Amino acid sequence: MASRWRQREAGRPSSWRQSLLFNSLLLLLPIMAARIVAGAYTSDIATDPMGLEARTETRIEIEETFRRLSPANGTERSHWANRIEQTLQERDFSAARGYLLAAPLMMDRRDALAVLAAAEAEESGSEDQRLARAALLFLPDNVRASYQRAIAPPRVEMASATVEASEADPVETVDASDDETATDPTDSEQGNTSSAPDPLVDKKRLFLLGDAADLTRQGQKWLAGEKVDSVSLRLRALGLLMQRDDSDEAQSFVEAASLLRAARRADRLNDRFSRYIAGRIDATLPEEAFRATLASSLEPVMTTDQRGELLLDKVAQTADPEALERLTRDMQIIARLAALTSSAGALQLLELASTPEDMRRALLVTEAGGERSIALAREIGPEVLELAQIGVKWTRGLVLQAMALVALGMALLWTAMSAFTQAETIRPPRR
Repeated sequence: MASRWRQREAGRPSSWRQSLLFNSLLLLLPIMAARIVAGAYTSDIATDPMGLEARTETRIEIEETFRRLSPANGTERSHWANRIEQTLQERDFSAARGYLLAAPLMMDRRDALAVLAAAEAEESGSEDQRLARAALLFLPDNVRASYQRAIAPPRVEMASATVEASEADPVETVDASDDETATDPTDSEQGNTSSAPDPLVDKKRLFLLGDAADLTRQGQKWLAGEKVDSVSLRLRALGLLMQRDDSDEAQSFVEAASLLRAARRADRLNDRFSRYIAGRIDATLPEEAFRATLASSLEPVMTTDQRGELLLDKVAQTADPEALERLTRDMQIIARLAALTSSAGALQLLELASTPEDMRRALLVTEAGGERSIALAREIGPEVLELAQIGVKWTRGLVLQAMALVALGMALLWTAMSAFTQAETIRPPRR
């Protein structure tokens, strides 16, 4: 019997072919899967944070998260108002604006429809501005009055929309309240004296770089051995250098440099992210090279202002162009965070970042949700960065590859079942 079973097994030439086919499919399956994954995520948030698919998916995640914040027991409106009142007490105006914009997501269905209807009735402003003005109507009178007082300080003549601060200025200058001291420019243009200002007022730009003369004075202290943050000092030098350029890219660098200096002085950056930024600055303007540049700028006999300009000229010659370009890309992301929220809001998001990828995730969340992202950061902390979704664009080629992967899986399953069936058929009988 055993010899007859061996003869029948040897007479099956397809067994080795099935083994070859099974092993080939087993190797092709992960290769095809890796190819699909690579093709699906080539336009990820690291290269395309403005992608429509990524923003759409992220916006859906943001809306779902807001809906889970309020209890579904008929008290949604009071919980929403209490959150805004608390943020006002803490002077976290970016988060307060975020809660206003999230009103339709945090209220019950009836109130949400009422807010949207009131927003439709508004005739001026952007979609977010109309929504925020409509949401204000649903706040208790005392909370609404507190909010309007907070965002509408007494009107004064301002020579500039820039907050200037020297190195001696206290850290409190970066408090969130600094961002609320500018009124809506459309009101001043149209002569509107209404007591109900726009809930989404334009914010002042944070500027903490000082001038070239102040940079020189701080550099002298650093050379003399006084305690001066070298990274912050070089960041100031690069920011003042970029300020000479009127391009939007350079101005974004200047604003981001101010934000980073404020964050470092207030110790609000994650250690890992702080080391990353310091590494970028080191690559652009090494400490020893800057020390030598600073020392040579102090040798000629001239005024402090002239020394400052000479120092910036030499910094321009010392800075590495390629490293500066890489640093500029990071600065543009930081400046974009501030443009979409506020200076204080951008600092809140930067606090959550520990890697460059986190910074890009924060940008995607902010692009999708605006100041709603600040309210969510207040609610769920670093988990807000996990809401950033990589949008997959399903092209025809990607769909065909996915279908091929399914076919490979089915072929692998059929081959395994066929081999198992044949093994059962040719099993030798029991003695």
